[in-house]
Amino acid sequence: MFKKLYLPLGMLVVLALGLLIPESGLWIKHWKLSNLFIILIFLVCGWQTDVNGLRFDRKFALAFVSGAVLSLICAPWIALGIAKIMRLPELPMIGLVVISAVPPTLSSGIVMTETAEGNVFLSMTLTIGYNLLGVLTLPVVLSWCLAGDSSINTNPGKMLLNLALLVVLPFFVGFYIKKLSRKKLPSWTGYIPSTCVIMLLFSFFSSSAEQLKIFPKDILLLAALAGLLMHILLLVIMWYGSKAMKIPAEDGKAMIFTGASKTLTIALTILTILGADGGAAVAPCLVFYFLQMLIDSALAGKMGIATKKQMEKSV
Repeated sequence: MFKKLYLPLGMLVVLALGLLIPESGLWIKHWKLSNLFIILIFLVCGWQTDVNGLRFDRKFALAFVSGAVLSLICAPWIALGIAKIMRLPELPMIGLVVISAVPPTLSSGIVMTETAEGNVFLSMTLTIGYNLLGVLTLPVVLSWCLAGDSSINTNPGKMLLNLALLVVLPFFVGFYIKKLSRKKLPSWTGYIPSTCVIMLLFSFFSSSAEQLKIFPKDILLLAALAGLLMHILLLVIMWYGSKAMKIPAEDGKAMIFTGASKTLTIALTILTILGADGGAAVAPCLVFYFLQMLIDSALAGKMGIATKKQMEKSV
């Protein structure tokens, strides 16, 4: 239970510290530790990743390609449309588009699929595949969606290079260290990625404290509403998309809990690369992440209970 609450509680703590005592987190930016935290996240994630049980067949190919198009290519354009309709200012709009463009988390989507009695192996395959594919799609899609924003650098080549150095390389280094050494990391190392995310947020909030204090509260509320709408739309599109393609229900659950979920870690990495790491851009990402965890956990629980009842009736 503590491990599940560690990240959301830590996020709330650093949000309070960053706003009330901003100088407490400025040392992270001063010593340029953000990249170190990002590398640590993916080094540990690569070491923890288990590819045993991954499968590749025709059914997987259909789910993978359709889910990838919807989650990694269509989603940021939908987010951009929502932001324009709601007339979000530049930074919140960038944050919403970025969180919508990133791949799923490396853990929560799989956990939610398991809770919903879905296809866990497919969820694991989609999660790993989308994260690797996302490194290629992110620079291109974001450079298209955000091309008109003069405050950030959307050079796709630069984004790809930074993602390769900060995400892909550490991930595979960790993966191959585990493979060669055949050693599992101690259980306490599972807190390292979450701690690094908390430290990144600490830096973002501390450096943007004054900006956030004077930022219109109605705009932040609007950004929260946009994030909620975006996630619900992704869930609906993934679910009915899987139905339209006649994908089995258990595979459809894997699609919605991987394709509709987004990783806060890579979103923060992208904002750092883009130079849009101000609090107003980070806020929509945090709101999206919180709402995603709340909605998905409730939905997965209901799906799991309903599936178990159906199984009991059929016995």
